[in-house]
Amino acid sequence: MGKGRLEGQVAWITGAGSGIGKGIALRFATEGARVAVVELDPKAAKDTVREIIAQGGKATAIPCDVSKEKAVAASIQKTVSHFGGLHILVNNAAIVHVKLLHEHTEKEWDQLMAVNVKSIFFSVKHGFQHLRQNRRSYVVNIGSISSFVGQGSTPAYTTSKGAVLMLSK
Repeated sequence: MGKGRLEGQVAWITGAGSGIGKGIALRFATEGARVAVVELDPKAAKDTVREIIAQGGKATAIPCDVSKEKAVAASIQKTVSHFGGLHILVNNAAIVHVKLLHEHTEKEWDQLMAVNVKSIFFSVKHGFQHLRQNRRSYVVNIGSISSFVGQGSTPAYTTSKGAVLMLSK
């Protein structure tokens, strides 16, 4: 891979085993970033890493349940140890439940909020000390249209994405 806009930077990306997160990881690697593929599913993480390496990029797979503070802290530390620093946090991991508000259990609500919102708090809390060592650092929090518009069939998700927007502001 040639030099890109992210050459020399290290990116920690959650939910990077599939979907939007995988797309972000592949693009960041194409732009020269060394990528920590942070993913609940170890096989999906390894698949993304293989794809990045096959394209000439650098990446490492880090299995992580982003709803757990210790797991997030450990994944950030592994990233820093492996690549020698941290420049970019991309909080992409999210879950959605398609059901009416009164149909949610407390456990479902708490899990969704932990993955979609609390994980951002954890990443900034444990990543900040590393980010501040750079002249420039970035935190990217992935929202959705649900950050702006309510939807009747996904009230927990909509609430969480509204929180992501406000936390980002």
